Amino acid sequence: MNSTISSGKKSKPVKENRFFQDFVKITGSIPGLIWMRPKVYYAADRKKCHPKDGIVIAPNHVSFFDPIMVYCVFWRRRLNFLATKDLYKNKLFSWMLTTVGCIQVDKQNFNMRSMHAVVDRLKAGKAIVIYPEGQVNEQEGTLSYKSGAVLMATLAGVPIQPVYNVPLKKWYRRREAVIGEPIDVGTMCSRFPTVDEMQKISQYLREQELALAEFYETLKKR
Repeated sequence: MNSTISSGKKSKPVKENRFFQDFVKITGSIPGLIWMRPKVYYAADRKKCHPKDGIVIAPNHVSFFDPIMVYCVFWRRRLNFLATKDLYKNKLFSWMLTTVGCIQVDKQNFNMRSMHAVVDRLKAGKAIVIYPEGQVNEQEGTLSYKSGAVLMATLAGVPIQPVYNVPLKKWYRRREAVIGEPIDVGTMCSRFPTVDEMQKISQYLREQELALAEFYETLKKR
């Protein structure tokens, strides 16, 4: 990862309010379904693209509305997101983020407490959304991928689910996404991956996202 990893205490068990989490998902996604009118394409067998166990969902990041889109795509799952510590300054907003299952992280100084929180949830069968680009990409193509998603998926022993969000040319256009087959990164590196291994797998993940983009363009030409 580009950021440093500092030491920290082991994460405490997360007390998620499933009722509140589902309430937020439904109230937020229904307007999203009406406005975004999401269309999902599958580049692999549909059943394989919706695993029920722990998984890292790794979409490209094209807009601030991507979290709503990913909820629409993975409607049947409770999703956990990483949220920068700056969003926790307001006590009410901090409570809401914690209650719906977000994990607080410091992008500049990613500590072991955050790492444990992510890995523990993945091992417990949770689905965690991590944007490998690390920021909203306003350029054409994808930015370089950070290696955090690879490291956490490897430590937890779970696959990574590549998702390609089609960039919008007009804000009112229908939102589209392509889902690829989960990648078993554990078979591509050692139990505790080296920096070089993580960088290579991150590049491979980026190449898979680009392959999904090509798959989308091929569909549109038919």
